[in-house]
Amino acid sequence: MNVASETTPSLIVFGRDETSKAHASVFLLPDVEAAEGAAKLMGMHSHRLEPGEAADIAMRLPRGKLFDSGKAFVPFVKGDLYTRIAALAGVADEPRQASTGTDDPETAENASAGSPEAGKGPADDGQGAGSGDGGSPDPWAKLTVGDLVLASEGPDEGYFEARIMKAKAKGIYTLKFRDYPEAPSIDRSYYQLGLIHPRQLAKK
Repeated sequence: MNVASETTPSLIVFGRDETSKAHASVFLLPDVEAAEGAAKLMGMHSHRLEPGEAADIAMRLPRGKLFDSGKAFVPFVKGDLYTRIAALAGVADEPRQASTGTDDPETAENASAGSPEAGKGPADDGQGAGSGDGGSPDPWAKLTVGDLVLASEGPDEGYFEARIMKAKAKGIYTLKFRDYPEAPSIDRSYYQLGLIHPRQLAKK
């Protein structure tokens, strides 16, 4: 018999945001009630997991985090994984907008994350920059306060849109996650930031 422990994934919080992007995260047993409250506060769904239930789904989900405000950090997930979660919970998936590729954290918008070479291709010639300046040979050199970039909270997390709040010495930037204003600011080196193509920035 499987018995739940404090390290057992026990709750999935999931939902789509106003742009139909899929979000989901898993919470451990001690945080179940608080996470359910956060889901209600944020207009999201929650599904309690029995020990061992849907382990293949739970292991693919990022760990959620609770804030003092009562809300939670629920990152983006891939569309196919979200569909499986909705089916597991018996929740009808909300209508989706026409695909722009932003629903999947591994699609084009996030492909540039991690290194200056990652997002280059025949269509953009590696010239996308957070500032929208496509003519610089080094787009990272054009980053400035107020620019929107892609950043990760940690090595096991995905990349999320973040605003540059302060430029420090040696190419270090202080960032604030755009969709998670309650999350603490983070410092990242320029080479740890992903750039968003100017065409995508124009839609923000």
